Amino acid sequence: MGQHESKSSVEARVQVLLLGLDNAGKSTLLYKMKHNVGVSTVPTIGFNVEMLDARKNRKHISVTVWDVDSSNLFAPTANLAVILCK
Repeated sequence: MGQHESKSSVEARVQVLLLGLDNAGKSTLLYKMKHNVGVSTVPTIGFNVEMLDARKNRKHISVTVWDVDSSNLFAPTANLAVILCK
């Protein structure tokens, strides 16, 4: 996970839950957004969480992206991710 600026400089916090079919490219999209590089991924077991910093119209936005293993969508880890994104 990356370093974060002080809470006072963050104007908005957003949580995103990536859902989709197996091999749809959810992890590839997540790592492309985080590292701006195409990576070769393996099937996700459980979930991946990455924190991204974004700017829009001079406003700083902190984005937390959850990539959940869709084959275990109803497993406790997926339920935790859904609860944390609320």
